[in-house]
Amino acid sequence: MKNKILVIGAARSGVAAALLLLKKGHQVVLTDRRSEDLILAEFPELSQYRKSLKNEALELFLGHQIAAERAIEFSEIIVSPGVPLEISILQKARDLNIPIHSEIELAYRNTESTIIAITGTNGKTTTTVLTGEMFKTAEKSVYVTGNVGEPVCQHIVDSKPRDTFVIEVSSFQLETIEKFRPKIALITNLSPDHLNRHKTLENYYAAKTRIFENQTETDYLILNADDVTVCELGKQAKSQKYYFALNKKVAQGAYTLEGVLYLSDQGIDHEICAIEEIGIKGPHNLQNAMGAVMIAYYSGIDVQTIQKTLKTFKGVEHRQEFVRTVKGVDYINDSKGTNTNAAITALKAMTKPVILIAGGYDKSEDYGDFIDNIKKKVKRLILIGATASAIEKTAREKDYVMIEKVSDYEAAVEVAARCATTGDVVLLSPACASWDMFDNYEIRGKIFKDLVWRLED
Repeated sequence: MKNKILVIGAARSGVAAALLLLKKGHQVVLTDRRSEDLILAEFPELSQYRKSLKNEALELFLGHQIAAERAIEFSEIIVSPGVPLEISILQKARDLNIPIHSEIELAYRNTESTIIAITGTNGKTTTTVLTGEMFKTAEKSVYVTGNVGEPVCQHIVDSKPRDTFVIEVSSFQLETIEKFRPKIALITNLSPDHLNRHKTLENYYAAKTRIFENQTETDYLILNADDVTVCELGKQAKSQKYYFALNKKVAQGAYTLEGVLYLSDQGIDHEICAIEEIGIKGPHNLQNAMGAVMIAYYSGIDVQTIQKTLKTFKGVEHRQEFVRTVKGVDYINDSKGTNTNAAITALKAMTKPVILIAGGYDKSEDYGDFIDNIKKKVKRLILIGATASAIEKTAREKDYVMIEKVSDYEAAVEVAARCATTGDVVLLSPACASWDMFDNYEIRGKIFKDLVWRLED
């Protein structure tokens, strides 16, 4: 055995990290507060590994929080994104100077593949998936990983130096990097989020900017020129900076003018395509598209391939996803709207009167701007989850009273269908995370879609 390493959190990224470490010959302790029955049912490969390896190679410590005193056993700790960094064993590890790293740091140290990393408050997933589609259209070997779905570590053993990882990375993952250094990094935008975790806006932004802290002059950093905060924080970077902007030209990067998307490179303006030809709609998606265009272009993908992908890509599940029309009412699944800024963006994209389903896990956000936008477009607000009362309180303080609180999603869809009339849209855009009721936003979105499909025409 090489080292004894603790992996905290037995969800997708934690299990992938544990399996990678085992394949590398390390001794692993995998811990989670969920029960062993639940974990092994979700990840049966853990049982197979435990049977095929020597008993001491993999220890599962499940159903309880591991004691802080055990920290001294480990040479390193890999912490999953959802694990609070204040838990006792991590505090003890810091006292003992034991390294604490994220799954993306572990992956980075075990691959020679090119790393492209995308972060920001909103738009990360669409930009990541669209970038991956451009690589696939160009017939390049690419893994689209991170918060978008599959953990990076899941593909490390099979990856080759010629491959590319396009990774959606969160502030939680970036908090515990050390050497992680993407060849190309992109920040979509920044606005308040996850303040329950980071405590202050400054801490949240500081975590996000770690995406470029190890970059050098040979690396690329792509920034949203329309976001003052992004541009200001980007000044810290040593890497080459490129920008994208709506309705104004940039010297080096992507921009739109008079209905056309351009890419400017070394004094030459390449016309990519007309904005109306792009498959994903709305100003926010146009910014996502420009980011993906730049990553692809600076990765050596030709303009024709970029154009083709922009025109054929129709978006990502759970991001303003059209579900169906029932009795003249459109149903839209925006379960990925996990903060108020994302939900506001979804509301602004709606062109019809809205019945809005919102609420969920409390991330300590202020709901003032959210309610201001609700007052402009929303006929009825249906609230659910842990934040329902807080959102309702803010709404009533701002004289918005068309509110109904429900206990579950079946009731939410039933009320929405009853309130909506022909020409309306029922929008699920919670403005909150899903963790009060579901393991992730994907499950929340799928339940919403299943309920919509049960509605009678």
